[in-house]
Amino acid sequence: MFKRFLLIALIVSGIVMIGVGAAGAQSSLKFIMIAHGSPAGNPFWSVVEKGMVDACALLSAECTWLGDPSYSAEAMAAYWEDALAAAPVGIGTTAPDADVVRSGVASARAAGIPVIIFNTADAGAGTENALEVLFYVGANERTGGQSNARRVLAQAAADGASVAKGVCTIQEQGHSGLEARCAGVRDVFDENGIALDILNITNDPTESAGLINDYFTANPDVNAIFMLGPNPSSALNLYLNESGRTGLYATTHDTSNEIFDMIREGKLLQAIDQQPYLQGFETIMWLFLNSQYKLQPGGDIFTGPGVIDGSNVEAIAELVAAGYR
Repeated sequence: MFKRFLLIALIVSGIVMIGVGAAGAQSSLKFIMIAHGSPAGNPFWSVVEKGMVDACALLSAECTWLGDPSYSAEAMAAYWEDALAAAPVGIGTTAPDADVVRSGVASARAAGIPVIIFNTADAGAGTENALEVLFYVGANERTGGQSNARRVLAQAAADGASVAKGVCTIQEQGHSGLEARCAGVRDVFDENGIALDILNITNDPTESAGLINDYFTANPDVNAIFMLGPNPSSALNLYLNESGRTGLYATTHDTSNEIFDMIREGKLLQAIDQQPYLQGFETIMWLFLNSQYKLQPGGDIFTGPGVIDGSNVEAIAELVAAGYR
């Protein structure tokens, strides 16, 4: 038996909430986060995991990350079985395919275990097919795609040029969050009467660089490309270095040292930052607050989109090196 003293600082919708003490809390707290990705070798998920680890340290809680390096619906369903068998007091989950986690979410609800979706929202939210969870912690992906599209068109106009046609690459087919990013690009392109192709690639940079090269060989009129993460950005960088191509308007999502270098070198106009640290940290903190005190915000918590470009890349790079962005 011990007494836990807690100082929690949560920045939520512009409001700083501070909770001191955890009277009545369990002496042993257990939380599980289930994701379609793994921190191993992935600069994005490692930051989400750090947010989880830091929150759990503040709470003296036991926390477990369950995620596969390559997205697998079967793996996610199995992780949900493992999570429920562990009987945690709260579960965070991504929802790249709502039907894959639906049974697990329903079982958690029946067992009185609060569930928060993080990083990848339920595509059916707000409909009769919505998952029965507390809320979502993560970026508004469609808005992020719109931001990237507008930046490309603005830069082309500033250069006295135009965008003839664009392509949006998807590295994990069927992933609702990635599809939402491309949908945001399409929103803006449709408004401006510009065609947009979808190119399926993979998370392997070398393989994807070849697919990008083949695409541009077959579509020489395309001068705008939208990447959706660190590994796809590496593929684009490899393609640019090998082909020597210039004059391509490009953007991406998320962060990595290579992405920062590409921004510095002018290969990327901007990257959309969804503040992954907050996704891990706030998911655990809100699972704690809800499991212990039935507290929750009035809606989803958006951690992005934020823009990283030449004006702030150095400051963001320093924070990423420290594990917070």
